[in-house]
Amino acid sequence: MAENIKAGMNYHPPVDSEINLSVTPNFSEAYVTVEPPKNGGAEITVGAIMNKLAENKVVYGILNEEIERLVNERRYDTRTLIARWTPAVNGIDGTITYNYEKEQKLAPVENENGFVDYKNLGLIRTVYAGDVIADITLPTEGEPGTDLRGVTIRQKPGKKAAYSVGLNTALNEEGTQIVATADGNINFKGGAFAIDPVVTINGDVDASVGNIVFTGDVVVKGEVLEGFKISSNSNIMVAGNVNGAILEADGNIIIKKGCINSTVTAHGSVTINFCEHSTIKCDGDLISSNFVICDVYCGGQISTKGNTGGLLGGKYTSINSVEVSNIGTKNYTPTLLTIGDNALLAEEKEEVNKQIEKAKKDLENTTLVINFLNEKKKQLHSLPEDKEQILGNACRQKVLIGMDIQKLQKRVAEIDASLATKQFLSIKCKGYIYPGVKIIINDAVFKVESEYVRSKVSINEDGMIAIAPL
Repeated sequence: MAENIKAGMNYHPPVDSEINLSVTPNFSEAYVTVEPPKNGGAEITVGAIMNKLAENKVVYGILNEEIERLVNERRYDTRTLIARWTPAVNGIDGTITYNYEKEQKLAPVENENGFVDYKNLGLIRTVYAGDVIADITLPTEGEPGTDLRGVTIRQKPGKKAAYSVGLNTALNEEGTQIVATADGNINFKGGAFAIDPVVTINGDVDASVGNIVFTGDVVVKGEVLEGFKISSNSNIMVAGNVNGAILEADGNIIIKKGCINSTVTAHGSVTINFCEHSTIKCDGDLISSNFVICDVYCGGQISTKGNTGGLLGGKYTSINSVEVSNIGTKNYTPTLLTIGDNALLAEEKEEVNKQIEKAKKDLENTTLVINFLNEKKKQLHSLPEDKEQILGNACRQKVLIGMDIQKLQKRVAEIDASLATKQFLSIKCKGYIYPGVKIIINDAVFKVESEYVRSKVSINEDGMIAIAPL
């Protein structure tokens, strides 16, 4: 009996392995720690772990391979990750990258040759329709996640980039760019880039502004000072004087005060209050109160306003008729007035004939060289290499000169055909035409030797210039 008691005291019942499962509060991860069996108890099994997970509502993200390794390796008393969620991926915020500086800093601009242009301060930043003002990265939606219970976790979508669309700009269809919808000057104002089709200078165009090159209209509320230039693909309007400057426009030019010692070129019309010692070229009409010793080419009609002004010395060409107050001055200042295409053609014919005479002289000299070298070649039976080269060049030159002469003579014939059709244009002068004035209409020339008052100058039936009272 004592022996049985002793045997019972040494007996320890078997204890199976025990699974301790911990799940994070947000159901993102699950860890297991397995206590080893005792006294021959049951080893850990995959099934036991899976049951434990199910009891704790873990149904997603189970790491089956890790569980199998844990069981096969008898990995006891070790904390092991056996389930992991799929976290939500938040969206990425959109961005915007501007291709122009918001703050404009005036400074001399370096040209393509590396030289600094101190009259170009970068005041105007010209853009054209379709130019990209900003590149936009769209926000992303992100991806939803799933926790260990299989519950969907919502992601946080990205935010759109903050921007505004200004005047004459727009988003492209994809919403990935802000583009210009018109040509103009780009500025940042009111929280957005805008395209101004008109550039307005509130003061003078001087060293503080620099030269202006712009695709649209240019309005100057002050004056354009000496040495500065305005170039526009549209129109130019100057409220003050233009003194010693250059104005160029594809459209019209208006100078509300004076144009002095300046050069004005327009493909449209030009209107000036008064003009002195300046060069004016325009394809349209030209209007001013007076022109004092100017060089003018007008593709339309020249006219003056008022009674005291007119064409007071200088050279004037008008493709159409002319209506002015006075022509010339009391001091007999030389004044040349040419009207009509034919008068210009007559000038061109004279120049072409000069070119023909020069070409014929060159041809004569080249022929002398060729004849001389050919005679020497006949005498010597051959020429040195350098002389042979000279002979070959001279022969080629003779052919080219002959072709040039033919082209020039053809042009003279074309001019003669045009001159055969007389243009019946006229000059109307409300005031005086003074001696010192020379008038050309078609190929007729008239030098004024006495004063005429209120006169009309035109071509008579004989093709001669005649002056008659208005």
